[in-house]
This record gives sequence, C-alpha cells and structure tokens, in this order.
Amino acid sequence: MPERFFQHTFANGLTLLCETMPGMQSAAMTLLLPAGSEYDPADACGSATVLAELVLRGAGSLSSRELTDHLDHLGLQRSSSVGVHHARFASAAVAKNVVEGITTYADIVRWPHLPEEGFEAARDLAVQSLEGIDDDPRQRLMIELRKLHLPYPLGRNTMGEIADLQSMTVDQCRAHHARLFRPSGAILAMAGNLDPIQTRDEVGKRLGDWTGQAPTAVERIAPRSRCHHQTQESEQTHIGIAYPTISETHAEYYTLRLVAEALGGGMSGRLFTEIREKRGLAYSVSAGYSGLKGVGSILGYAGTSPDRAQATLDCFIAELHRVTDGITIDELHRAQIGLKASTIMAGESTSARSASIAHDYFMRGRIRSMQEILDEIDAVTIDRANAFLKTNPPADLTIVTVGPQELKFPTPQPFEPFIVTPL
Repeated sequence: MPERFFQHTFANGLTLLCETMPGMQSAAMTLLLPAGSEYDPADACGSATVLAELVLRGAGSLSSRELTDHLDHLGLQRSSSVGVHHARFASAAVAKNVVEGITTYADIVRWPHLPEEGFEAARDLAVQSLEGIDDDPRQRLMIELRKLHLPYPLGRNTMGEIADLQSMTVDQCRAHHARLFRPSGAILAMAGNLDPIQTRDEVGKRLGDWTGQAPTAVERIAPRSRCHHQTQESEQTHIGIAYPTISETHAEYYTLRLVAEALGGGMSGRLFTEIREKRGLAYSVSAGYSGLKGVGSILGYAGTSPDRAQATLDCFIAELHRVTDGITIDELHRAQIGLKASTIMAGESTSARSASIAHDYFMRGRIRSMQEILDEIDAVTIDRANAFLKTNPPADLTIVTVGPQELKFPTPQPFEPFIVTPL
C-alpha cells in the first residue's frame, strides 16, 4: 500500500484502516458492523434499523441526553444508518475530537443501555418512516423492484416491514445486539490529519478486548425475475426495470460503470436523450449500477403519465437492447470525465474517503488509492466498452410498475432475454 495508508487487524478480528491526509485539519470515521438488514430474523424485518437508533439512547456511563450532549460538545457531525450488509456509524470533526470520540463510540456499540422506554420511540420512528413511503411512489417502487430482483434476503427493505415492526419487542432488539454487534468482521476506517500509530493504540485501548465471532453467513435464495403491477389511482405512472450484471470485483467493473453512465447517467445519457428529449415520453428517466457483495445490478426508473406509460416502457427496453450495438467515442469520453470528476471530488473529503476505504476493504479485501481508480477508468477503450456490451446484453429483467393501468409486458418472461421490436 502507498505510505499514506495504514492497515491493522486486531486479534479479535476488528480491522482498522487509516488514510493520512496531512493537508486537512479535520478527520472522519466510518464504523461498519456486520449487522445489516440481511441478518434480520425472518419474522423481525427492521430489527437492524430499530437497533441502530436504540443504541444511541444511552451508553456506558452516559444517559441518552448526556450522550447526545457529549457528542455535540466534541463537535462531531455524525450519522448512523443501516444497509444490507452493515450497520454504519460515522462522524467527522477536528481531527483530535474524532479520535477522542472513539471512546464514546466504543461504549455505543459495546455497552448500549437499550432501554425499554427508548425502544418504543425508536420503533415508532421506523414505522413512521415506512408510512412516509406512501407519499413517495418512486421510493415505494424501487423498494418493490429490489425485493423482486435481488436474492433473498438481500432484497428485503432495510427499513423493515410494518407488521414485523409493530410486533417487535425490546428483548428481540437486545438479542439482535448480542448476536451481531461483534468485532470479528467489523471495519473501522479513519481518514484525515491523523497519526495512524497513535490512532491504532487508541482503538486498541477501547476496542482491542472486545470479543465475539462474526455472524454466520446468511443463505441466499435466488430470485425469479418477474413482472409486477401495483394499481394506484394517480396522474402518474412509475416504471422500474432491473437486470443482473457483473459484480464490483469483476475485472470489467469500470467498463460496466462507464457504459452504464453512457446509457442512463444524466442529461447526456441515451435514455434521457431518446425517451425524454426526442420523444417527450417521460418527465424523469435514468439507469445506473447498484452493487452488493457478490451481486451486481442495473436499476432503471422512468416517471411518466398514464397515457404515455406503455410507450415509455417499450422505448426503455428498446434502448437497453440498442445500446448493445455499441456506444460512441464521445459518449465514452463524457462518461470518463464525469466518473473521474466525482472520484476526485470525493477524494477531497475526509468523510467520503473514510467511507470509501471501508467499502473497498469490505468488497475487495484491500484499499485502493485514488490514482489506481483513475488509471482503471482511463484504461477503458472504446473497443473494450463495445465488446463488453456485445457479450453482456440485458436479460432476466424484472419490471415493476405503479399506476392506474396495468401495462403490457414483453415476453417471454422470466429467465430469457426480452424480444423487443426496435422503435
């Protein structure tokens, strides 16, 4: 690894990653615990989300109010969230305060109070968030699309299910914490103006004697790609399309990222140009790559009016197939410039870098420098891009629609490529 990176795995299985950024005054921390929604019990979907809120309601010697005040006193800009694979805790501030905050976060993950009086509030917040989706049909559509497209339990809604949340108990959350908040497999990533050796020693004091094994891997059940329509009286129709592709660790990952950008990224993408600009069929249309451990997908969305919905769906699928004929050198260069720009901008943020190196280590087992990523983007040629498109056509599509009228879906379905008459 380049000198700016530091990696140390403690005897208990916790891995510390550091990226020194001497020009910064700040630092950031990202803590990933293998306690994401994929580990939720089958009858308690949403346990991870409730627990991520509940552990912040008092920990160690601090009550809920005292804990909040202490973190505020350190000036920590902080967040917590639950993904498919991990529960995530993050903070950023002046460098010395982020290091000092490790002590408090050690209490949060190891010795949370998990109070019964705080449980109902945490559960109610999760229920309210789910109920709020009713006012966001696009979000509801994408949740359903992932549920039908991804292997179980990866496709479950990370926010949970209403029925499971309403029947959940504080004892279930306490059992969830005891089972999953463990050091083995956990990743603590730090980036900023830090001394990695001092940081290692501080982490070792607070988390080095933490014990427990990583959770058993969850069996994945392959999905059966299919079409689904949800009737909703509305002046809009929402269309979601997904299909499987290569994973993030594949040698052609950046080739895929660039052709996906040419297809559905921004106002220069094929989908936006053909569906919105030329034909005026949809007010919003896009597609992009979505990756999980060992699973890659292209997810697409279009929002339109009911009278244009069928034409939008047909045109969307036709464009997915038409792009396999190849993209132009100009499209490739635009995609490369955009992806490199976003990579460079993220490299100037301590929060983005701590998140990035944690993600890299989880996905690849190592840290990549920004230059390595930029070199991989530059290495994609037009011949390589078009060869990838030719050998990786869209197939096994999952389609979900929400609107007043059911649409006519292409056939055959599932498991075989769609047969579409080009527009």
